[in-house]
Order: sequence, then structure tokens, then C-alpha cells
Amino acid sequence: MEHAVIEKANPIALSEDQKAALNRYKIQARKDNEIFLRQHPEVSCLISDFLHEVLLQRPEQVVEFAAQHFTQPDIRNRINSQIKEEKKLLRRAARNAAKSATTG
Repeated sequence: MEHAVIEKANPIALSEDQKAALNRYKIQARKDNEIFLRQHPEVSCLISDFLHEVLLQRPEQVVEFAAQHFTQPDIRNRINSQIKEEKKLLRRAARNAAKSATTG
């Protein structure tokens, strides 16, 4: 005797309209996040600085290390210096690209 397969509606499955709306939301969120991160280069510097120190020091208590890292009195100056250095590098790269375009 063959058993008929009865498909039941999955109550947690999204409809096609819901899937489309979710995809639109995801795309917009990514765009908004990209804009925010471009407007705030300090976020990238903070994360980069933290990861650099974690990988260099390899602390046993990472959460405690993070708390200490982000409350250092000189962190603002360190991050601002990194941002200035990155801007210099970007300007230098742009000048070099412009020179290459005019001579190439």
C-alpha cells in the first residue's frame, strides 16, 4: 500500500511577498551600513586596532581585555592618528593614480 505524501503548510515559511520585502530590507540595510561606515572611519580603526592587539597579546580573558582596551585614556588620540595616517595614504595613492593616468 502506497502512502500518500501530504504537504502541510509550514507556519514559519515566508510568502513570496514577505521574501521580497525581506530582501529589499537587507539590501537597504547594507547600503545604510556602508554609508555609515564611510562617514565614520573611526569604526574600522577601532576594530582593526582591537584585533591587532588581541592577536598580538592573545589574552586568556578576551572580554576583560576588550573592556580594558576600549577604556584606555589614549585610545581617542591613537585612533585619530590612525585616521590621519590612512587619509595621507589615500591622498598619496590618489596622486600616484592621477600621475599614472596622465603619463600612461
